[in-house]
Amino acid sequence: MKEWWQQLNSREQRLVAVMALVFIIFIFYSAIWQPINNSLTEANNKLAKQQELLTWVEENTALYHQAKRSGGKSKLSGSISSVANRSAKTYKLTITRMQPQGDDLQVWIDSTPFTQLLFWLEHLANNEGLQVKAIDLTRGDSAGEVKVRRLHLTKT
Repeated sequence: MKEWWQQLNSREQRLVAVMALVFIIFIFYSAIWQPINNSLTEANNKLAKQQELLTWVEENTALYHQAKRSGGKSKLSGSISSVANRSAKTYKLTITRMQPQGDDLQVWIDSTPFTQLLFWLEHLANNEGLQVKAIDLTRGDSAGEVKVRRLHLTKT
């Protein structure tokens, strides 16, 4: 290699030296600098996303605590049986029998659409402050309908 180098004239030696320097810079850039720079960019993007998530969590945590303090449920307006009757009429459900048991209420409903029953139960839980303690269902008279053998409601 030394012989080859000495056979080159000074202009060719400078050209080879410059090319070697350019090649070394290229290797340094592609093997070291660019991967470090890409990793740094990815880390900054990940940090920004995590900060957005933290902001969202902090905002919604405040809303959660506010809802928790207010109870999240409205107070019962009237007796548990009157609330169940009134709301059942709103959802077009026919209660066949009700039996109060202290602060609880047992309800029986003949064949009714299952989705209507679910909407009514959700309304009771979210808006009226009642909770389903137990429920017994059987298949209704037609497809998509159920009979409520026993629904045990209680105040939350």
